[in-house]
Amino acid sequence: MDCSRLSGYLPATGEVRLSELSFIPAELPADEPERLAALAALDVLDTPAEEELDVITALAADRFDTAIALVSLVDADRQWFKSRFGLAVCETGRAESFCAHTILQDEVLVVLDARADARFRGNPLVVGAPHIRFYAAAPLVTTDGRKVGTLCVIDPRPRSRFTRRDARALMLMARQAMDHLEYRRLRRSQRVAQLIGETTSDAFVCTDAESRIIHWNRAAEQMFGWPADEVLGRTLDLIIPRRHRGAHARGMARLRAGAPTRLVGRTVEVPAIRRDGEELPVELSLGMWTDDGDAGPAGFAAIMRDVRLRKGLEAERESARQRLADQVAAMEAANDGIAITDADGRFVFMNSSHAEMFGFADCVVPLGLHWTDLYPPEEAERLQRDAFPLLGCHGRWRGESRGRHQDGRPIDQEISLSLLENGGIVCVTRDIGERLEAEREKTRLREQLLVAQRQEAVGQLASGIAHDFNNLIAAIAGSATLIEAGSGGDTIRHARRIQAAAAAAGSLVDKLLSLGRRTPERHELDLRVPVTSAAELLRASLPGRHRLITRLPNGPLSAIADGTEVMQVVLNLAINARDAICDCVAGQISIALEPVAAGAPAPPLALGTAPAGPAALIRVEDNGCGIADEDLARIFEPFYTGKADSGTGLGLAMVAGIVMAAGGGIAVQSAKGGGTRFEILWPLDAPAAAAPMRLARPGGGALSGRSVLVVDDEPAVVELLAELLERAGAEVGPCIEPEDALSALADDPHAWALLVTDYDMPGMSGAELASRARAIRPDLPIVLCTALPESRLSDRSFDAITGKPITGDRLIAAVESALASCRSRPCES
Repeated sequence: MDCSRLSGYLPATGEVRLSELSFIPAELPADEPERLAALAALDVLDTPAEEELDVITALAADRFDTAIALVSLVDADRQWFKSRFGLAVCETGRAESFCAHTILQDEVLVVLDARADARFRGNPLVVGAPHIRFYAAAPLVTTDGRKVGTLCVIDPRPRSRFTRRDARALMLMARQAMDHLEYRRLRRSQRVAQLIGETTSDAFVCTDAESRIIHWNRAAEQMFGWPADEVLGRTLDLIIPRRHRGAHARGMARLRAGAPTRLVGRTVEVPAIRRDGEELPVELSLGMWTDDGDAGPAGFAAIMRDVRLRKGLEAERESARQRLADQVAAMEAANDGIAITDADGRFVFMNSSHAEMFGFADCVVPLGLHWTDLYPPEEAERLQRDAFPLLGCHGRWRGESRGRHQDGRPIDQEISLSLLENGGIVCVTRDIGERLEAEREKTRLREQLLVAQRQEAVGQLASGIAHDFNNLIAAIAGSATLIEAGSGGDTIRHARRIQAAAAAAGSLVDKLLSLGRRTPERHELDLRVPVTSAAELLRASLPGRHRLITRLPNGPLSAIADGTEVMQVVLNLAINARDAICDCVAGQISIALEPVAAGAPAPPLALGTAPAGPAALIRVEDNGCGIADEDLARIFEPFYTGKADSGTGLGLAMVAGIVMAAGGGIAVQSAKGGGTRFEILWPLDAPAAAAPMRLARPGGGALSGRSVLVVDDEPAVVELLAELLERAGAEVGPCIEPEDALSALADDPHAWALLVTDYDMPGMSGAELASRARAIRPDLPIVLCTALPESRLSDRSFDAITGKPITGDRLIAAVESALASCRSRPCES
């Protein structure tokens, strides 16, 4: 609508005096804020012209014979004409408005001649166009009593009278205009309500007082499955479950009787039923209206919402809340430290383990701190330089770092960082101080073991050299003794020089032996500790496809032993098991430790003896390639190996030496392609210390008439021993092969008073020969003559032990010591 604002104007000079321009603006009504609110609620300002109102203004102008008729609405600072007859402009200022005076009273305001009224005679609308002289207006009053404007008639000619009949007619016309404005608002509200009802996702259902459905929106159709044309006129029982219909009918009867309701104005959850019989929970908001003058209900309006989705969401939310609570509880219970920072790097969450790791009293204290506060400056700088670029690129980073405890001490950590979408960081931290210390201890033990293995290897090498070298020295020294005994003059002097050189050579061999000799440090220890250490060392070198199983007793298994020796035995057997497994299959190695009661049956031993008292059984088993029958007899020989160039042949020899020196035994079960099992019987008591007393000391005594078997794989040594014994009066049976001695003994067991044997001989050791000889004659005295007497002190197969190089005095002393040990039983026929 095109219109302009009429602000009045000054007439031409000389037409009026300045005093004529004065006028009195209207005061503001006492209810101005509420009045303006009522006007705004009509939502009519600045809207297009409407024919119904234009008819009213045209009739008013005709009825009262005026040039102008207006429907004027008084706004805060203007009056705006919703309908106008005879005027081109659509608004004027409120200060010069006549209608602003009208809304201050309840009756019609009549101004017969504005030029004669002090309130208006200087008004620009009087002095200038439209030259108002006559004005009559009735207020437009809303249903709540607010005067929002007027219906006014205006004429440039003054009047002499305006009757009561005229005033009543103008009031009636004003009421018609107001009714139109109110009805317009009602229609607009109805349209909005209809639009909301049709577009809302909630079911909107209206019924009359008898519960017959009079309105059913689209959401109700979708919710209950009934189209509107099938439900209109039917009762609400259509959607009420059968078990609730009686209660609903009784409640409606009470409402119709004027009883108070507990549902109207409240939101409750009730069950409803669909057309297909499915029951669903709905949230019901119930309203009620009445007709004028009627106390009972005229109808009901219900808004119903399907709460299945909400309940599902609530259940999901509760489940998510519970999951979150469980996750937080799990993080709180975790041994690892867990912390979360915001995008600025400040802690927003920290579990108890993380707080305790850094020395905080609880996990709330560090919240708000920057992560760099927990690290030394140089370490924080390193993490920002090295870790954060990778974290930004890949979203995660893992590595090791060193934090700072609240007391200043360092904390060795393993850190895992994950980048969040909001720029924050999840940090999982593990204190690896104990692990690093354990790794350092393992490294120390590994190095100690390697040193021990090298020492053992040197010892085995030295033993082999000493054995052969002492045999030669024995022949030289013994021959010199015989030369000395049967010669004189310069020959004796030369023989003594040979003896001195042989003694020096023997001393040199002792020094060579000392290079590989290790003195056991025996003390009480839990055998589980060295066995576990050996298993962990093996695990570090075991390929991923292979499996290591350890079975240990629940409680300590104490023994008097050297922990390094026990670990060396287990590790050597375990490494052999690892090397026996083919890389192309999934291998399994089992290491077990269990107690064995005194007197319990022992497995068949390949070496050593079963302890008389309580013992520990150490079992190392694999599913590898196994050992061929022809190789089983030689596996404990020094320098014998089945690993070709990758083996030294010293491992099992060292195992045998350690176990036998401890007073234990070794059993072996194996088959080609069927795996191998080694069982070590290790005494829990300390090894006997009485054996060294059996070392022969120089002495004297006759062997006249006694028959002696002499066995040594070195012919020169056999000849020397035979001559020394024969000079002492014995009759000697010399043997190069142990089998020959056993044959002679078997032919006439009691013909022989004594057996003198070497230890390291091809095909059969001195211990095996002694065992088989005792099987033939249990009371036979046996003397061991060996290059390594100290290593055999604990072997109870022999009655006396003497070393090489051989001297006549020591040999005779050893023989007489062996014979003396047999005096309690008959030793000869």
